[in-house]
Amino acid sequence: MKYQEGESFDNWANRVSMFEKGHALQRIANGEPVELVLEDMSRRITSKLLHPIHKTIADSAPKTTPEQLAESKLRYEEMMKNVGKAADQVDGQIFDKLE
Repeated sequence: MKYQEGESFDNWANRVSMFEKGHALQRIANGEPVELVLEDMSRRITSKLLHPIHKTIADSAPKTTPEQLAESKLRYEEMMKNVGKAADQVDGQIFDKLE
């Protein structure tokens, strides 16, 4: 089931819902457990409704080349050289005095 050009999102969502409900009813009529069919139906509806949103986000995101990624990693590593240890990595004299 594809999103049709020019179709409102609400209309498409209603078509998806009707299609998936019909598919679920057929599965239940064939003897599949209702709980499993309903769970699968909700997952399929959610996936279909989120697909155009995820596609739009992915298509609008800037593309990163391997060279840009390597350069970014080098900048990150250079910045992190100046960052001290985190609090959960405490060591040194304070612990030496406890003995």
